Amino acid sequence: MSRIRWTAALSLLGSLCLLSMAASQDSVAPVKVVIADGKTVAQEPTLPLDPTPRITPGYAGGLYFGLSCEGKRICCSPQGSIWSTMRVDGQEIQPGGGPGDVANQPPQQLPPGPFGKKRLGSIITWTASGIHVTQTIELVPSKILGKAEPGQKRKLDTARITYLVENKHAKPISLEWRVGIDIMVNNNDGALFASPTTEPGKILNGVELKGDKLPEYIQVLERPNFQDPGFVAHMTVKHGKTSKAEGPSRVILTNLGAFGGGWDIPAVQAGDAACAIYWAPKTIRPGEKRELVWAYGGGVASNPENEGRVTVALGGSFEPGKLFTISAFVDDPVPGQSLELELPPGFTRIEGREIQPVPPPSNTGTSMVLWKARVERMGDYELKIRSSTGVTQSKNISIQPAAN
Repeated sequence: MSRIRWTAALSLLGSLCLLSMAASQDSVAPVKVVIADGKTVAQEPTLPLDPTPRITPGYAGGLYFGLSCEGKRICCSPQGSIWSTMRVDGQEIQPGGGPGDVANQPPQQLPPGPFGKKRLGSIITWTASGIHVTQTIELVPSKILGKAEPGQKRKLDTARITYLVENKHAKPISLEWRVGIDIMVNNNDGALFASPTTEPGKILNGVELKGDKLPEYIQVLERPNFQDPGFVAHMTVKHGKTSKAEGPSRVILTNLGAFGGGWDIPAVQAGDAACAIYWAPKTIRPGEKRELVWAYGGGVASNPENEGRVTVALGGSFEPGKLFTISAFVDDPVPGQSLELELPPGFTRIEGREIQPVPPPSNTGTSMVLWKARVERMGDYELKIRSSTGVTQSKNISIQPAAN
């Protein structure tokens, strides 16, 4: 065969291949895809958790309360050594007292949480002078700091306290909030403080913590001795970037005698230890709400609304024979948390194990777990992702031929 004929033959063969490829691509009909969130279902978590409550709230009327943990006091009175004061447009108000007093009303049990999950704790409300306050005390598991030991379980030993303040006035208000705590750990009224992450190796006494010095948590030591601290309580002041509620802006580690002299409590060295927790001024417009949060107990508090929350995103092509991605984003992941992917018949998992551990979070506090799958045929499907925290999320996917 001459060179010219050989070249022509190759050219014809290439044209036939291109036509064959085009025909093959055209044989995959375009599809119409509709994706909707399915039902979210709560189940029992498979993470190791000791469900025995180890922290006990007590009440002294109004919004006054106290806490004991593992049978030990972590404030002076287990019934009423923690109290709140708010400042509205510069005027100090004691919520829970005066008009709208709720002192004779018992706290109510918490209603079920998101997806019907049971919650332990109480809720109490107070309304006066156009301000509506809801105080919630919820028992939550503490985090495992560092690497979990084999068989180690999280403890239900921490109280997460939130204040939801609603402006029912017809005009904006400026709101500040302060929590006072008469500190006592076990039988020591002079228990002192530590901040391992921002002031390592230091016993803190008569100190203000704010800005870069405000840590995620503060330790309250029964004995101010790192080698022999006795019982150690934890005060959680930061709750993650994805928390809806605001943590405090500053904490004053002080003496109980410093209270009573005005809004700003000075940082005085303790004999009778105390603590003041502040939320900075913020304008609340009519009908708006402001939610504040802190926690106190045996460990660093988890966020029950945010803990291990999973958001699912789908991407790629849903045409039969092609790949799509399943991305699960986990906020504030729990140590030991894992995700399980359940695909319906008609989908095939291509990449990623069926059950995957959730990796440590990035700087934003979020982790990602990724799968790739292939669509085998058109139809209506339900894809599920089960979290070991006890919540299953689903996506309803409809893949149908596109209209002409």
